[in-house]
Amino acid sequence: MAAESTANPRGLWTPEEIVREATATRARRVHAHEKTPEERLEETLRLSRLIGELRQGAPHDVRAG
Repeated sequence: MAAESTANPRGLWTPEEIVREATATRARRVHAHEKTPEERLEETLRLSRLIGELRQGAPHDVRAG
């Protein structure tokens, strides 16, 4: 898994925004850990198909890896 950023958000964030973002990040992390391998595979396949469609529809906008 990608290394997690320990830095504060960029820009001028209010303390409330920082707390809200930290809460949302924790919720996303918990949700990600609850996914089954099948759900992860399906998500990967959906994203792969989307990337393929974007490359076909906009070859100059999306770099082909």
